[in-house]
Amino acid sequence: MKRLILFMLLCVFALPVLAQDDAVSITAPTTGSDVFGTVVITGTVNPADLQSYFLEVSVYGEAEPHWTPVTLLSATPVTAGVLAEWPTQMLSDGAYALRLHVVLRSGESLYTVVEPLNVVNANQPIPTVSAAPEIVPRPNPVNTLPVPLGGHVLYFSDDTQAAMTEMGMTWVKWQIKYQMDDTNILNVVRDRINWSHEAGLNVLLSITGEVGELTTLGDDYYPVFADFLGQVAALSPDAIEVWNEMNLDREWPRGRISATAYAQMLGPAYEAIKAVDPQVMVITGALAPTGFFGGCSGNGCDDGPYYQAMASAGVADYADCIGVHYNEGIISPRQLGGDPRVPDYPTRYFKSMTDRAAYPFRNLDIPMCYTELGYLTPEGYGPLPGGFAWASGTTLAEQAEWLAEAVNLAGDDSRIAMVIVWNVDFDGYESDPQAGYAIIRQDGTCPACDTIAALRSE
Repeated sequence: MKRLILFMLLCVFALPVLAQDDAVSITAPTTGSDVFGTVVITGTVNPADLQSYFLEVSVYGEAEPHWTPVTLLSATPVTAGVLAEWPTQMLSDGAYALRLHVVLRSGESLYTVVEPLNVVNANQPIPTVSAAPEIVPRPNPVNTLPVPLGGHVLYFSDDTQAAMTEMGMTWVKWQIKYQMDDTNILNVVRDRINWSHEAGLNVLLSITGEVGELTTLGDDYYPVFADFLGQVAALSPDAIEVWNEMNLDREWPRGRISATAYAQMLGPAYEAIKAVDPQVMVITGALAPTGFFGGCSGNGCDDGPYYQAMASAGVADYADCIGVHYNEGIISPRQLGGDPRVPDYPTRYFKSMTDRAAYPFRNLDIPMCYTELGYLTPEGYGPLPGGFAWASGTTLAEQAEWLAEAVNLAGDDSRIAMVIVWNVDFDGYESDPQAGYAIIRQDGTCPACDTIAALRSE
């Protein structure tokens, strides 16, 4: 196993067809088996219209199973053969359910479950979970684009990795949600770091927590979160973004939203990370670009006054870069005006968004990192949901052109140290049309890959 992939691959294969009842099955291990070490999973995955498949596990008997992927995503059909290898050393001993998750190109998912399976590594003469897998060294890729560039991924298939490398990306971003009772979270983090490094890319982890846990514990949550980030730093990520869009109540407890509170979290987090590995870049959580609140209150803040308050709270002392998001553009990033929406607002322009975030820190030696930069287009997916109708006129060709222009502009702006494209391979397109931002489209094409690759200097 080399990469943890959550759900589905965008690559399309033409496959033979079996009767559906026989097309998705696990033949070994069987119900009630004791398993240990690296377990070979056999069976069949060969339905019509196959897109991808992977194996995932949950604790046996949970009322609401929490499924965790344990194998590499694959799109290669298998008939009565080896589906994957499952390293059970990553789990504590106990009873588990093993699920084969198959995704069709139609979007439908097929499942088959074997349960219970008893993981019994403790009684075997093999390395147990206490023997951590090897940490893959940092790759140190060479940047050939105007600015160090990466992409936010969900699936990170082999084809996605190849596309990212070919266009000159040197970073990959994953988002991690920390839950205090999740005993497997560090294994998930380790996998993402190792697999990113194996692909030759630096890795940025955007790490958030549960708003409910933060609400319940209050200030007592900060040392717990800092301790977790210190453990993450020990696994050799290249950068950690501490939280995400904390100016909104979906990401921070309502009534307690403030830059001062965030600074109280960031300080111990920074110290915990740097104490373990000073090489890890610490990026502040990026704010949601918005003017909705008309200022700043405990129930939500516009990004402008929040950035100003962050500077006043001293966050530059506990970060290497200031996180920024830009995701509502519907005109070229070269334009300084002319957005047709009323009322006009500075977050709609790439340059004024940069100025908005950078100005409060102008006298401090700290750069900006765009941890999300993307353009939404419905092309190939159908009408956008109502809250995103503002992007209905944006074409795929414009998305590709504007992303390349933004990369060029970022390279000309000494204040910008990094750009992460939002996003590379997401596929959801209902209430939150993340696939509309994806540069790899539903049909596997990637116009932006070509326009960005054309900027390479080599």
